[in-house]
Amino acid sequence: MTIKAKKRLVIVLSIVLVLIIGVFAGVNLYADSLLNRMGRTDAFNNDDVYSYESNRNVDNIALLGIDADEGSGARSDVMKIISLDFDNGKIKISSIQRDNIVYQPLMDRYEKLNHAYWRSGVQGTLSSINYNFDLDVTQYVLFDFDSVEEIVDILGGVDIELSASEAGYLGLGGAGTYHLDGAQTLSFSRIRSVDSDYERMSRQNRVIDALISSLKDRSPIDLLNIVDDVLPYIETNLSNGAIKSYVTRLLGFDLSNIEQYQFPKDGYESQLTSLTLYGYSPQYVLKDFSGEVESLHRFIYGEDDDYTASERVLKVEEDILDLAGY
Repeated sequence: MTIKAKKRLVIVLSIVLVLIIGVFAGVNLYADSLLNRMGRTDAFNNDDVYSYESNRNVDNIALLGIDADEGSGARSDVMKIISLDFDNGKIKISSIQRDNIVYQPLMDRYEKLNHAYWRSGVQGTLSSINYNFDLDVTQYVLFDFDSVEEIVDILGGVDIELSASEAGYLGLGGAGTYHLDGAQTLSFSRIRSVDSDYERMSRQNRVIDALISSLKDRSPIDLLNIVDDVLPYIETNLSNGAIKSYVTRLLGFDLSNIEQYQFPKDGYESQLTSLTLYGYSPQYVLKDFSGEVESLHRFIYGEDDDYTASERVLKVEEDILDLAGY
Protein backbone atom coordinates (compact mmCIF):
# COMPACT_ATOMS: atom_id res chain seq x y z
CA MET A 1 0.00 0.00 0.00
CA THR A 2 1.37 3.40 -0.97
CA ILE A 3 1.85 6.20 1.55
CA LYS A 4 -0.95 8.11 -0.18
CA ALA A 5 -3.34 5.14 0.13
CA LYS A 6 -2.42 4.71 3.78
CA LYS A 7 -3.21 8.35 4.44
CA ARG A 8 -6.62 7.92 2.77
CA LEU A 9 -7.34 4.83 4.87
CA VAL A 10 -6.43 6.68 8.06
CA ILE A 11 -8.71 9.55 7.08
CA VAL A 12 -11.62 7.17 6.29
CA LEU A 13 -11.18 5.26 9.56
CA SER A 14 -10.97 8.52 11.48
CA ILE A 15 -14.23 9.73 9.93
CA VAL A 16 -15.96 6.41 10.73
CA LEU A 17 -14.70 6.56 14.32
CA VAL A 18 -15.90 10.15 14.74
CA LEU A 19 -19.34 9.17 13.36
CA ILE A 20 -19.60 6.21 15.76
CA ILE A 21 -18.60 8.38 18.72
CA GLY A 22 -21.02 11.08 17.58
CA VAL A 23 -23.93 8.65 17.26
CA PHE A 24 -23.16 7.13 20.67
CA ALA A 25 -22.84 10.57 22.26
CA GLY A 26 -26.10 11.67 20.64
CA VAL A 27 -27.99 8.61 21.86
CA ASN A 28 -26.43 9.00 25.29
CA LEU A 29 -27.45 12.65 25.50
CA TYR A 30 -30.99 11.82 24.35
CA ALA A 31 -31.25 9.05 26.95
CA ASP A 32 -30.09 11.48 29.62
CA SER A 33 -32.62 14.08 28.50
CA LEU A 34 -35.39 11.48 28.89
CA LEU A 35 -34.21 10.19 32.24
CA ASN A 36 -33.82 13.71 33.60
CA ARG A 37 -37.60 14.05 33.41
CA MET A 38 -37.87 11.91 36.55
CA GLY A 39 -37.86 13.33 40.04
CA ARG A 40 -34.40 12.81 41.51
CA THR A 41 -33.13 12.43 45.07
CA ASP A 42 -29.70 11.74 46.52
CA ALA A 43 -28.25 8.27 46.88
CA PHE A 44 -28.24 6.59 50.28
CA ASN A 45 -25.11 5.19 51.86
CA ASN A 46 -25.36 1.74 53.43
CA ASP A 47 -25.25 3.24 56.94
CA ASP A 48 -28.06 5.68 56.10
CA VAL A 49 -30.55 2.82 55.67
CA TYR A 50 -29.14 0.01 57.86
CA SER A 51 -28.10 -2.02 54.83
CA TYR A 52 -27.19 -5.67 55.53
CA GLU A 53 -24.10 -6.72 53.57
CA SER A 54 -24.58 -9.38 50.88
CA ASN A 55 -21.96 -11.04 48.70
CA ARG A 56 -24.42 -12.31 46.09
CA ASN A 57 -24.59 -10.93 42.55
CA VAL A 58 -28.11 -9.62 43.06
CA ASP A 59 -29.21 -5.98 43.08
CA ASN A 60 -32.33 -5.20 45.13
CA ILE A 61 -34.38 -2.11 44.29
CA ALA A 62 -37.46 -1.01 46.25
CA LEU A 63 -40.61 -0.20 44.29
CA LEU A 64 -42.82 2.00 46.47
CA GLY A 65 -46.41 2.98 45.74
CA ILE A 66 -47.55 5.90 47.89
CA ASP A 67 -51.17 6.46 48.79
CA ALA A 68 -52.35 9.62 50.55
CA ASP A 69 -56.00 8.56 50.38
CA GLU A 70 -56.35 7.75 54.08
CA GLY A 71 -56.63 11.38 55.18
CA SER A 72 -53.70 11.73 57.55
CA GLY A 73 -50.58 11.54 55.44
CA ALA A 74 -48.99 9.41 52.73
CA ARG A 75 -48.18 5.77 53.39
CA SER A 76 -46.26 3.24 51.32
CA ASP A 77 -49.17 0.90 50.59
CA VAL A 78 -47.21 -0.87 47.85
CA MET A 79 -43.80 -2.18 48.87
CA LYS A 80 -42.05 -4.52 46.48
CA ILE A 81 -38.43 -5.60 46.21
CA ILE A 82 -37.30 -5.91 42.60
CA SER A 83 -34.36 -8.34 42.64
CA LEU A 84 -32.08 -8.44 39.59
CA ASP A 85 -30.28 -11.82 39.67
CA PHE A 86 -27.36 -11.33 37.29
CA ASP A 87 -25.94 -14.84 37.75
CA ASN A 88 -29.15 -16.51 36.56
CA GLY A 89 -30.59 -13.76 34.33
CA LYS A 90 -33.82 -13.47 36.33
CA ILE A 91 -36.04 -10.75 37.69
CA LYS A 92 -37.84 -11.55 40.95
CA ILE A 93 -40.51 -9.47 42.67
CA SER A 94 -41.17 -9.80 46.42
CA SER A 95 -44.34 -8.14 47.73
CA ILE A 96 -44.11 -7.11 51.39
CA GLN A 97 -47.34 -7.01 53.42
CA ARG A 98 -47.84 -3.43 54.57
CA ASP A 99 -49.46 -4.22 57.95
CA ASN A 100 -46.70 -6.40 59.46
CA ILE A 101 -45.36 -5.00 62.74
CA VAL A 102 -41.64 -4.24 62.39
CA TYR A 103 -39.00 -2.27 64.22
CA GLN A 104 -38.60 1.20 62.72
CA PRO A 105 -35.01 2.22 63.55
CA LEU A 106 -35.39 5.89 62.67
CA MET A 107 -38.33 6.14 65.10
CA ASP A 108 -36.96 3.60 67.61
CA ARG A 109 -40.32 1.88 68.00
CA TYR A 110 -42.44 -0.97 66.67
CA GLU A 111 -45.24 -0.18 64.25
CA LYS A 112 -46.78 -1.42 60.99
CA LEU A 113 -44.37 -1.24 58.06
CA ASN A 114 -46.28 1.15 55.83
CA HIS A 115 -46.18 3.82 58.56
CA ALA A 116 -42.40 4.05 58.08
CA TYR A 117 -42.92 6.27 55.02
CA TRP A 118 -45.49 8.38 56.86
CA ARG A 119 -43.10 8.88 59.79
CA SER A 120 -39.70 9.09 58.06
CA GLY A 121 -40.13 9.09 54.28
CA VAL A 122 -38.20 6.86 51.88
CA GLN A 123 -35.22 6.64 54.24
CA GLY A 124 -37.50 5.33 56.98
CA THR A 125 -39.02 2.73 54.66
CA LEU A 126 -35.69 1.43 53.36
CA SER A 127 -34.22 1.44 56.87
CA SER A 128 -37.14 -0.63 58.17
CA ILE A 129 -36.97 -3.09 55.27
CA ASN A 130 -33.24 -3.60 55.64
CA TYR A 131 -33.21 -3.77 59.43
CA ASN A 132 -36.03 -6.29 59.76
CA PHE A 133 -35.34 -8.45 56.71
CA ASP A 134 -31.51 -8.34 56.56
CA LEU A 135 -31.56 -6.79 53.08
CA ASP A 136 -29.30 -4.33 51.28
CA VAL A 137 -31.75 -1.97 49.57
CA THR A 138 -30.31 1.50 48.98
CA GLN A 139 -32.03 2.25 45.64
CA TYR A 140 -35.70 2.88 45.04
CA VAL A 141 -38.33 3.86 42.48
CA LEU A 142 -41.44 5.64 43.77
CA PHE A 143 -44.82 6.51 42.30
CA ASP A 144 -48.06 7.69 43.84
CA PHE A 145 -51.39 5.97 43.22
CA ASP A 146 -52.79 8.90 41.27
CA SER A 147 -50.01 8.45 38.72
CA VAL A 148 -51.15 4.86 38.00
CA GLU A 149 -54.28 6.26 36.39
CA GLU A 150 -52.26 8.65 34.25
CA ILE A 151 -49.70 6.00 33.22
CA VAL A 152 -52.35 3.46 32.18
CA ASP A 153 -54.17 6.08 30.12
CA ILE A 154 -50.88 7.03 28.42
CA LEU A 155 -50.56 3.35 27.43
CA GLY A 156 -54.11 3.33 26.10
CA GLY A 157 -55.37 0.98 28.81
CA VAL A 158 -54.36 -2.54 29.87
CA ASP A 159 -55.90 -6.01 29.56
CA ILE A 160 -56.54 -7.75 32.90
CA GLU A 161 -58.39 -10.98 33.62
CA LEU A 162 -61.01 -10.42 36.33
CA SER A 163 -62.87 -12.80 38.59
CA ALA A 164 -66.64 -12.42 38.90
CA SER A 165 -66.29 -10.58 42.23
CA GLU A 166 -63.60 -8.23 40.86
CA ALA A 167 -65.67 -7.46 37.76
CA GLY A 168 -68.73 -6.86 39.94
CA TYR A 169 -66.78 -4.46 42.17
CA LEU A 170 -65.81 -2.44 39.07
CA GLY A 171 -69.39 -2.43 37.79
CA LEU A 172 -68.58 -4.69 34.84
CA GLY A 173 -70.07 -8.01 33.69
CA GLY A 174 -69.02 -11.50 34.77
CA ALA A 175 -65.58 -13.06 34.95
CA GLY A 176 -63.36 -12.50 31.92
CA THR A 177 -60.62 -10.38 30.42
CA TYR A 178 -61.36 -6.66 30.23
CA HIS A 179 -59.55 -3.70 28.70
CA LEU A 180 -59.36 -1.30 31.65
CA ASP A 181 -58.70 2.42 31.52
CA GLY A 182 -56.61 4.26 34.10
CA ALA A 183 -59.41 4.91 36.60
CA GLN A 184 -60.61 1.29 36.43
CA THR A 185 -57.07 -0.06 36.84
CA LEU A 186 -56.45 2.16 39.86
CA SER A 187 -59.73 1.03 41.42
CA PHE A 188 -58.84 -2.62 40.67
CA SER A 189 -55.42 -2.30 42.32
CA ARG A 190 -57.05 -0.98 45.52
CA ILE A 191 -59.70 -3.70 45.93
CA ARG A 192 -59.54 -5.59 49.21
CA SER A 193 -63.16 -5.72 50.41
CA VAL A 194 -64.03 -8.72 48.20
CA ASP A 195 -61.32 -10.95 49.71
CA SER A 196 -58.13 -9.88 51.54
CA ASP A 197 -55.15 -7.56 51.58
CA TYR A 198 -52.99 -10.42 50.31
CA GLU A 199 -55.17 -10.73 47.22
CA ARG A 200 -54.78 -6.97 46.89
CA MET A 201 -51.01 -7.48 46.64
CA SER A 202 -51.65 -10.11 43.96
CA ARG A 203 -53.81 -7.63 42.04
CA GLN A 204 -51.01 -5.08 42.14
CA ASN A 205 -48.69 -7.70 40.65
CA ARG A 206 -51.24 -8.39 37.93
CA VAL A 207 -51.29 -4.68 37.09
CA ILE A 208 -47.49 -4.73 36.77
CA ASP A 209 -47.72 -7.79 34.48
CA ALA A 210 -50.38 -6.06 32.38
CA LEU A 211 -48.26 -2.92 32.04
CA ILE A 212 -45.27 -5.01 30.88
CA SER A 213 -47.44 -6.97 28.43
CA SER A 214 -48.84 -3.76 26.94
CA LEU A 215 -45.31 -2.65 26.07
CA LYS A 216 -44.07 -5.86 24.44
CA ASP A 217 -45.28 -5.24 20.88
CA ARG A 218 -44.76 -1.47 20.74
CA SER A 219 -42.47 0.03 18.13
CA PRO A 220 -39.27 1.75 19.30
CA ILE A 221 -40.79 5.14 18.45
CA ASP A 222 -43.92 4.35 20.49
CA LEU A 223 -41.80 3.21 23.42
CA LEU A 224 -39.75 6.39 23.40
CA ASN A 225 -42.91 8.51 23.35
CA ILE A 226 -44.41 6.48 26.20
CA VAL A 227 -41.22 6.77 28.26
CA ASP A 228 -41.16 10.51 27.64
CA ASP A 229 -44.75 10.82 28.91
CA VAL A 230 -44.45 8.45 31.89
CA LEU A 231 -41.14 9.45 33.49
CA PRO A 232 -42.36 12.73 35.07
CA TYR A 233 -44.60 10.61 37.34
CA ILE A 234 -41.62 8.69 38.75
CA GLU A 235 -39.16 9.54 41.54
CA THR A 236 -35.90 7.67 42.07
CA ASN A 237 -32.39 7.92 43.46
CA LEU A 238 -30.96 5.78 40.64
CA SER A 239 -28.46 7.72 38.56
CA ASN A 240 -28.76 7.92 34.78
CA GLY A 241 -25.61 5.83 34.50
CA ALA A 242 -27.04 3.11 36.75
CA ILE A 243 -30.32 3.00 34.81
CA LYS A 244 -28.55 2.73 31.45
CA SER A 245 -26.28 0.02 32.84
CA TYR A 246 -29.30 -1.95 34.09
CA VAL A 247 -31.10 -1.61 30.76
CA THR A 248 -28.04 -2.91 28.89
CA ARG A 249 -27.55 -5.84 31.28
CA LEU A 250 -31.24 -6.76 31.30
CA LEU A 251 -31.19 -7.45 27.56
CA GLY A 252 -29.99 -10.96 28.37
CA PHE A 253 -32.68 -11.62 31.01
CA ASP A 254 -35.77 -13.79 30.57
CA LEU A 255 -38.36 -11.02 30.83
CA SER A 256 -41.24 -13.40 30.03
CA ASN A 257 -40.79 -15.29 33.30
CA ILE A 258 -40.72 -12.86 36.22
CA GLU A 259 -40.90 -14.81 39.50
CA GLN A 260 -43.13 -13.42 42.27
CA TYR A 261 -43.34 -13.95 46.02
CA GLN A 262 -45.23 -12.53 48.98
CA PHE A 263 -44.05 -11.89 52.53
CA PRO A 264 -45.28 -13.62 54.63
CA LYS A 265 -45.46 -16.58 52.26
CA ASP A 266 -48.75 -18.08 53.51
CA GLY A 267 -50.71 -14.86 53.91
CA TYR A 268 -53.16 -14.87 56.80
CA GLU A 269 -52.10 -18.41 57.71
CA SER A 270 -48.69 -16.95 58.67
CA GLN A 271 -50.25 -14.58 61.23
CA LEU A 272 -50.37 -15.24 64.95
CA THR A 273 -52.51 -12.28 65.97
CA SER A 274 -53.30 -8.64 65.23
CA LEU A 275 -52.72 -5.63 67.49
CA THR A 276 -53.83 -2.03 67.74
CA LEU A 277 -50.85 0.28 68.25
CA TYR A 278 -50.85 4.10 68.45
CA GLY A 279 -54.54 3.98 67.58
CA TYR A 280 -54.08 2.06 64.31
CA SER A 281 -55.09 -1.46 63.36
CA PRO A 282 -54.68 -4.06 62.01
CA GLN A 283 -51.01 -4.56 62.82
CA TYR A 284 -49.96 -8.16 62.29
CA VAL A 285 -47.75 -10.37 64.45
CA LEU A 286 -46.31 -13.35 62.55
CA LYS A 287 -46.05 -16.89 63.91
CA ASP A 288 -42.46 -17.31 62.68
CA PHE A 289 -40.93 -13.95 61.79
CA SER A 290 -37.33 -15.19 61.50
CA GLY A 291 -38.41 -18.21 59.44
CA GLU A 292 -40.32 -15.91 57.06
CA VAL A 293 -37.20 -13.76 56.64
CA GLU A 294 -35.14 -16.86 55.83
CA SER A 295 -37.74 -17.95 53.25
CA LEU A 296 -37.60 -14.48 51.67
CA HIS A 297 -33.82 -14.79 51.35
CA ARG A 298 -34.10 -18.20 49.69
CA PHE A 299 -36.51 -16.73 47.13
CA ILE A 300 -34.30 -13.73 46.36
CA TYR A 301 -30.91 -15.44 46.44
CA GLY A 302 -31.78 -19.06 45.57
CA GLU A 303 -32.49 -22.26 47.47
CA ASP A 304 -28.75 -22.82 47.93
CA ASP A 305 -28.41 -19.62 49.96
CA ASP A 306 -27.04 -20.48 53.42
CA TYR A 307 -28.48 -17.41 55.16
CA THR A 308 -29.83 -17.75 58.68
CA ALA A 309 -31.58 -14.97 60.57
CA SER A 310 -29.18 -12.51 62.17
CA GLU A 311 -29.17 -11.51 65.84
CA ARG A 312 -31.03 -8.32 65.05
CA VAL A 313 -33.83 -10.23 63.24
CA LEU A 314 -34.09 -12.67 66.16
CA LYS A 315 -34.28 -9.69 68.55
CA VAL A 316 -37.05 -8.12 66.44
CA GLU A 317 -38.98 -11.39 66.56
CA GLU A 318 -38.59 -11.67 70.32
CA ASP A 319 -39.65 -8.06 70.92
CA ILE A 320 -42.75 -8.35 68.72
CA LEU A 321 -43.87 -11.52 70.51
CA ASP A 322 -43.34 -9.79 73.87
CA LEU A 323 -45.37 -6.83 72.60
CA ALA A 324 -48.20 -9.23 71.76
CA GLY A 325 -47.97 -10.97 75.16
CA TYR A 326 -46.45 -14.26 73.98
